[in-house]
This record gives sequence, structure tokens and C-alpha cells, in this order.
Amino acid sequence: MKTEDDRQNQFSDYVVPDPGRILKVKKWLLGKKIIRTDSVSNILEIGYSIGGLLDQLSGYSELKKYAMDINQKDTPGDIEFYKCDCNRGFPDFDGVTFDVVFAGEVIEHIFDDEQFLKNIHMHLKPGGVLVLTTPNLFFLPNRILFPFGIKPFFAWQKFHYHTYDIRTLSDMVRQSGYEIKKIKSSHILISSRKFRRIGRFFEMLGDWFPSIGGHIILFAEKEQTPGREEPVRRY
Repeated sequence: MKTEDDRQNQFSDYVVPDPGRILKVKKWLLGKKIIRTDSVSNILEIGYSIGGLLDQLSGYSELKKYAMDINQKDTPGDIEFYKCDCNRGFPDFDGVTFDVVFAGEVIEHIFDDEQFLKNIHMHLKPGGVLVLTTPNLFFLPNRILFPFGIKPFFAWQKFHYHTYDIRTLSDMVRQSGYEIKKIKSSHILISSRKFRRIGRFFEMLGDWFPSIGGHIILFAEKEQTPGREEPVRRY
């Protein structure tokens, strides 16, 4: 089986083009007090990007920040960076376990997505939170375009190995040892990236009707069931 992914070089200098979904993640984590300003939390961002979650949390001095990416990245001094192709396994992070693991637009790039989720599970603290974002195959415009043989927006790309809808992703996350806490979506039809005022309204609709939104935003908590843990793949 191929274990190295040679399609991701184009993301070596990736900048998040639309921060809306990142801000939704930040707001939920802070609102649920998963991340607090008065206590230390370990947070890992898989697929580090400029403008990603760690960058949005730059003012939170109590956070211990870790980042991992298939490409070498220059990160701020308060972020400990690991160069890693998750298809080959995870580093041991010197024994650190995490309160939050965020993987934004990553899982669709992974050969074995179920093993990826299990590897994350091994590195989360009991009750730790996994946050995934990924393109939604059943985005409303895709539903309209499918009968005409047009490839789906966002979900299909030559460097994607999987496509997801909410049910498929949720079932796989549950089977990997997590409890789903919340599912949101980035937007429906348009976002505030180009249409600031009306875009905010459609971003709000994305939370009400996530099954037809552009990107799935899934929050899940690590379940602790005796004997459930499986060996994590390492380098």
C-alpha cells in the first residue's frame, strides 16, 4: 500500500481563504469552555495553515499550542511544530495528550480515514474534543448540479481521497470511539468572504441546516470505554 502522499505540495504556503468556519469553531470551543482563559489546555492543529485555529487563538497565553502538517511550515514561536504525513502514523509528542485536536480540511486527504480518527483518539485526553471540518458532498448547489453530470463543488478534487456527507462522517466518527456533540456548517449558498452582510445570514443558515451547507463542522468528544483503545500507528 502506498504510504506517502505526493499530492499535497501545493499546500506548503496555504492560507485559509474563508475564516468563517474557523471562527465558528473558536466560538463554540470558548462558549462551551473547552478552551478557557484561566487554565492550561493543550491544543493540536493537524494541517496547520495561516489563518487557521491556532492563529485565531494567538492572544490566549494559557494555551499550549502544537501543529502538525505534511509540509514544513514556519510557525510563531509559541507553537511547537511537527512535520508529519498522517498516512504514515503520528509522532508521540513527547507523551503530551490533548484537550482539543482540530483537523480543518484534512480528513478528505487521508488514505485511511478510520485509522486517522483512531490515532487522534489515542492522543486525546479523556473527554477531549475532536473538531473536524470537511467539504459536504450534499452542499445545496451540488444537489442541483448532480443530475446534469457536474462535479460537486468543494468535495471533489484530484487531491481528495474521500467525500463525505453528514451521515457518513458522523457514523465513522462514532464507530471510532467518539460521541457527537454538535454539527454545524460553514454556510449555505454564499459566505461573508465575498458578500459580507448577506453572507453572514447564509452562514447562520448553515448552522440551522448543516446537511445542505458548504463545509461540515463536526464537534465530538472522546468516549472512554475500557478495552476500546487500539495501538496508534507510529513512524
